[in-house]
Amino acid sequence: MADIQLSDHDIASTSEAAAELAAMSRADLIRLKHFARLRTVGLVGVDWEDLLHEAIDRVLAGTRKWPKSIPFVVFICGTMRSIASEYWRDTAVRREFSLSDSSGGRDHSEEAPPVDLVDDKPSPEREALARRTVRRIEQLFADDATALSILEGLACGCTPDEIQLKSRMTSRQYATAQKRIRRVIARTFKERSDG
Repeated sequence: MADIQLSDHDIASTSEAAAELAAMSRADLIRLKHFARLRTVGLVGVDWEDLLHEAIDRVLAGTRKWPKSIPFVVFICGTMRSIASEYWRDTAVRREFSLSDSSGGRDHSEEAPPVDLVDDKPSPEREALARRTVRRIEQLFADDATALSILEGLACGCTPDEIQLKSRMTSRQYATAQKRIRRVIARTFKERSDG
């Protein structure tokens, strides 16, 4: 498959990206926040704000070029996905390095200081809580196939457009189901915190 070549006209300037960022709606910012939270689950030392800010910094610095044919929110999500993958690879490399070369007879005094490795696997308690939360959400929407399709798509990192295409729903159906999801989850968790 041949690589697609983009001309300078197809790539937004950093000022165009900054203007698009400034014009983002509250709903778009919430989508980015939720996506960043999904992408940082299990990452040690990186929270969702770090990931989102790093993505924005790269776009505004011009190290990540925004093709205008891609919706800006989708592009930022893709940038976050890429950065999160970099963090996961770096963690794996550090772990492999520490396991394969604990001393190795080499003098490391001239190299970078050793990295403090922390086990990045979720604790059994966190895994159990996550499973209970997922089961509870599935129960809440057991009779709502549209809502379940959206939740499953978001959990897999799909964009709203991808979810709509895959589930054959209109943007209006998607927006209505999203409101329904937010209301049900907000009501459920409010009842739990009040009770």
